[in-house]
Amino acid sequence: MKSRNSLSGFLFIISLQSSMIPVAKFSPDEVSSTDFSAPPGHLEPLGSQNVKHSLEVINDFLTPIEFFKNYVYPIKPVLIRGGAKISPALTKWTDEYFLSLPESNDFNVTAEQRKKEIRTFPAYDVSFKEFVSTYRKEDIYMVNGVPPFLQKDVMLPPPLLCNDIVKDKLIDTVMWFSSGGTKSVLHNDDVDNINCLFSGTKELLFIDYKKYKKQVPIDFPSGGYSGVDVDRVDFVKYPSLENVEYFNVTMEPGDCLFIPYKWYHQVRSYDRNIAVNVWWKHLPDFVPQDCDMEPNQTLDNFRFSSLEEDASNSQEQEGFMGHISVLVANGQVGFREFEDKLKTIFQALDNDKDGFFSKHDVKLLENNSVESFVENELARIEDMIEDQMEDQMESNYSPHDEEKDEL
Repeated sequence: MKSRNSLSGFLFIISLQSSMIPVAKFSPDEVSSTDFSAPPGHLEPLGSQNVKHSLEVINDFLTPIEFFKNYVYPIKPVLIRGGAKISPALTKWTDEYFLSLPESNDFNVTAEQRKKEIRTFPAYDVSFKEFVSTYRKEDIYMVNGVPPFLQKDVMLPPPLLCNDIVKDKLIDTVMWFSSGGTKSVLHNDDVDNINCLFSGTKELLFIDYKKYKKQVPIDFPSGGYSGVDVDRVDFVKYPSLENVEYFNVTMEPGDCLFIPYKWYHQVRSYDRNIAVNVWWKHLPDFVPQDCDMEPNQTLDNFRFSSLEEDASNSQEQEGFMGHISVLVANGQVGFREFEDKLKTIFQALDNDKDGFFSKHDVKLLENNSVESFVENELARIEDMIEDQMEDQMESNYSPHDEEKDEL
């Protein structure tokens, strides 16, 4: 055993040496990145080292019935090469054209303040003219419904030209406009979607929802997106992404892309970039039949129920209870699974932990973290119900039934 004096001398020497030798400090990410046990792709862009498959490509839109049977019903993405070339927007939508329109002075659009999407970062309103005048110089991009004065330049995608679609199933249009360099979060949507590109290029990564829904971490289910950094994927925080396989596709001007309901996707854009999405309601057992319509009709000829209108409280409640009634009738939801979710929500709402939900708890609900937690848990319940309903519909329905009706 060392004496007290010898130990003190040893500590003095160590302290003296340490004061002379610079000590490197590492952030947690840097430590993780130097860990030789880290899997390939750790702290690299999303999907950089994962298995990737090419997406199916077709050279023109199919008829509505064929398109729904081959892609919408089986929930399968597809690139339609040249599908947007029928739209005047492909050649007309220059900055000079936009600025020449008198409506651009007074029509406000929503601009995001970061090209790398951060959904908690506030957006702001700006006139369309001001956006067009400044977007090349600032870290902004436009995400807005197609302005009414531009809708005449965009054709409704041909597979949607059916009376039983345009009557009540069109939800919204979205115009994406930037100078390039945008990066979306990894997310999915509760609607079906055709995206048509009029300027620039886009690269998309897809993840099959049915195959990987238990492995993709949707930290924010109420918004349908993951908190993973798409430029530096942390496999320590998100280990379930390590073995996920992707589909990748590159869009060129004039291409359209079918993005199916619930499929996870992440988007990167390059160069001056303009695209338009058309969203419509997803119905698992729906194939259109009444498709005797004039071809080449532009967006201004149709009514779109906005997402806000479509998600009104009464409709949400009706849809939610409808899902529950279908599931309970078929005995597909385990009571314990459903009860556990509701207990979790109740515990979050019961702020004073007295076993009751009271006025006092309501006052305490101004805490945003609690509101966000409850909202996310409700979204998880909704996802659980939708997934089970989707499975039930598919087991009861085959698109070939429609073929029998036509014979």
